[in-house]
Amino acid sequence: MANSLSELIGDFNKISLYIHIPFCKKRCYYCDFVSFTEGSVENYINALLSEIDLYKDQLKRGVRTLYIGGGTPSFINEHYIKKILEKLDKYLNLEEFTIEVNPDSFDEYKAKFYKNLGVNRLSIGIQSFDEVVLKKSGRTHNAKDALRAYEIASKYFENVNVDFIIGLPGETWRSIESVVDFIRVYTPKHISLYLLEIHEGTLISQFYKKLSDDVYERYDAVLKFLKSHGYERYEISNFALEGRYSKHNLIYWANLDYIGLGISAGGHIKNLRYNNVSTFEKYYTKLKNKEYPIEYKSINKVERETLESIFMMLRTRWGIDRKLIVDLPRFDTILKILSSKYSFFDGTKLNEKGMDFSNLFLGELLKLWEDFYEN
Repeated sequence: MANSLSELIGDFNKISLYIHIPFCKKRCYYCDFVSFTEGSVENYINALLSEIDLYKDQLKRGVRTLYIGGGTPSFINEHYIKKILEKLDKYLNLEEFTIEVNPDSFDEYKAKFYKNLGVNRLSIGIQSFDEVVLKKSGRTHNAKDALRAYEIASKYFENVNVDFIIGLPGETWRSIESVVDFIRVYTPKHISLYLLEIHEGTLISQFYKKLSDDVYERYDAVLKFLKSHGYERYEISNFALEGRYSKHNLIYWANLDYIGLGISAGGHIKNLRYNNVSTFEKYYTKLKNKEYPIEYKSINKVERETLESIFMMLRTRWGIDRKLIVDLPRFDTILKILSSKYSFFDGTKLNEKGMDFSNLFLGELLKLWEDFYEN
């Protein structure tokens, strides 16, 4: 078992790539990602291929992980995914290739197609097996669809992630039982478990203001179940059996280099962090003019870059990896202050209790950081 993020990741010279497919059949009531139910997929993919050309110098480093997310990548015709892969082919040296799918737009034909393209990891957005919860959340599948999708995925792929959200409208303890029963029977190798986040502007925020105590109790119950069944909580929201970590997400958590392509995608290259524009019009216009479709970018000073790295690393079971950050003066003093104040922090990493109180802890870290480095 690896003792650090750097040991897990190995070669830092390669780059990772995220591609955003912003199309969905229907927008979920809780979703605040940039997605659309209308628009020309053909035009978007052609623009995306143009954006790839802009990053050719970075892509020549070799793409180690590729993640196609959304939106709903499985909602668009699979031949568009093939066009993207053909464009990228000369840059790919993949250790992991993940694509997100939804149960209602995934079948055996797509499973075979994706596998032949080189996909070796699927991420399925199930969220719940409770029909009431699915309906009240605006999901477009039912429990039967979800189970069928998982069975197809596990037939063709050894590495399958399943997403669940705790706290969706209509959820009861029976809802949790259905999730637990599924895990007990099928034992997926990777699970992403999220507490519902209520974002302004989403439909759910109009009638759902905060999570009840019952939601937290149900969340804790699932955490205990996962631990008792051998799942390793290797990141705040991610659990694995047999070391089946998301290699792509490890790059994020180590704050290493990745390119984000497509509407609203974000990237991080050395000390540059950027986010793309969020509308088709702006995206197409910039690419037509052979401009990077970036809306926001920041060139981090070494102190800020180090802080962002620490924030990301502390989400993981390995914590801070000194090989991946600059050794700033007075940094050890900050760690000593925090470890003396919080019993769930040992000076390098948070334990499981600390993961549950990470927002509190990271808020305190930010205050100290500003006092030491930004005043």
